[in-house]
Amino acid sequence: MSIRKSVLTLIGLAAALAFSASASAGLYGFTDAHPLTQEEKILDMDFPPETILNYRDLMRNNINMLADFAHEHNPDFQIILHEGGELLAKGLWEYHLEGYEKARAHGIDTSDPSFLAELKQLGVTSKYMPGTRAAAFRQNINAVAYNDLYCTPRKLDREIKDTGLKLIAVSRCPNAKAFDKAAELSVKDGVLLYAFLQPNKAFRHIRRQPIINENARNIFRVNEAANISLLIDDSAYPDKAAMIKDIRNSNYDIVVINPLFHEKEPFSANEVNSLKYKKNGARRLIVAEQNISEATSGAYYWHQDWEIDNPSWLRRLSFANKNGIITEYWNINWQRIMSEYFKSIVMINYDGVFFTGVNNFRYFEKLTPLE
Repeated sequence: MSIRKSVLTLIGLAAALAFSASASAGLYGFTDAHPLTQEEKILDMDFPPETILNYRDLMRNNINMLADFAHEHNPDFQIILHEGGELLAKGLWEYHLEGYEKARAHGIDTSDPSFLAELKQLGVTSKYMPGTRAAAFRQNINAVAYNDLYCTPRKLDREIKDTGLKLIAVSRCPNAKAFDKAAELSVKDGVLLYAFLQPNKAFRHIRRQPIINENARNIFRVNEAANISLLIDDSAYPDKAAMIKDIRNSNYDIVVINPLFHEKEPFSANEVNSLKYKKNGARRLIVAEQNISEATSGAYYWHQDWEIDNPSWLRRLSFANKNGIITEYWNINWQRIMSEYFKSIVMINYDGVFFTGVNNFRYFEKLTPLE
């Protein structure tokens, strides 16, 4: 039996609806809960490890597994990644890993630092890989969200632009003038923009966010949308009814929410379906946020004696979420938890998922610097 089948069919739906497996509100790049320590920044490897995992492919595998399950139940289920564009193609780190493994297989002494230096000189361009997990991964993705595309000098690689995927910009702007310019450019580029001035007020209010390109069109897929709201922090709402009312009274094409209000109370299928209509009566997408690689202390699966390295797949405090812990996301125990939560999102009839925590593969690559 495949992992996908075993993980997604053995777990009960009720537990996923009653408790949270997603970290508390915080989006990588805009919150700094647990930054790298000085020791982590200055990593020194005395000897090469016996085995190096392809952390990018392991992340692709998890997302492919979940996407396959979702598409069996709803072929139009939308998959959005936050900061996961590097996974769309084979990266330089992966080319270096292949060279490293081939060298070891041929008995070359890879403990010599000059070996890794030679790998860095390969200069291989990242390419899309037909017939691999990266190819299947690309087919499963509908959109990618990037931080600070318009209010900072950050630019997108041409490869990403050429994928044909819908792009979303999550941008912190220094002032109102920069905000207006970002809105103008995003419309010109066909990019969905969620922009804000103050991070501590972002992701919390739908009424205070201006709607770009407000319309009365029916939206069934991400690439049909003209605007988006990321309402992933519901702490400003005293109760679920108030949040539901605000969403219903808006005309956003896509609204992303935490599927568990205040990390405790799930939105019912009827509530989710009622949110799928804009104030003007047109159809929109209601998308659930899920952190795919971080556990949350205090969640239903959490054991009182758990801590970093106990169990061994709990590796490090989250960079973005105060109560989050980065996992070895390829571990079967985490895959069960992750799949259980995702299954509830699909069964409650959300239109899609907004995966956060995707870029935690970079943390593990930093522990094994091949480039």
